Amino acid sequence: MNILPVMLILFGADFSICSETDHQNTPVALFENNQYYTFWQDARFLTTQYKYALCAARVAKNGTVIDPDGKVIYSDSAAGIIDAAYDGSNFLVVFRDPNC
Repeated sequence: MNILPVMLILFGADFSICSETDHQNTPVALFENNQYYTFWQDARFLTTQYKYALCAARVAKNGTVIDPDGKVIYSDSAAGIIDAAYDGSNFLVVFRDPNC
């Protein structure tokens, strides 16, 4: 799936945060500092470099994707269930690796 469904309710229309090949799963989003921060499991590198990647992108309040297709913030994982938190200065993103 290339559209992170968590954004559908926020803006009332589908739009793509990541249009890379393969699939993107388990999205989570936070609203901090007047923008959205989205995190997801990404399989675009599954057969070439490493297992899954944990990716992130920022989205402006108006729906403009600041980081199209996201940035890899962790690789070589299974990155199953993802959750994120923000303490006012730092993000903490955690995931469950089903191989552990």
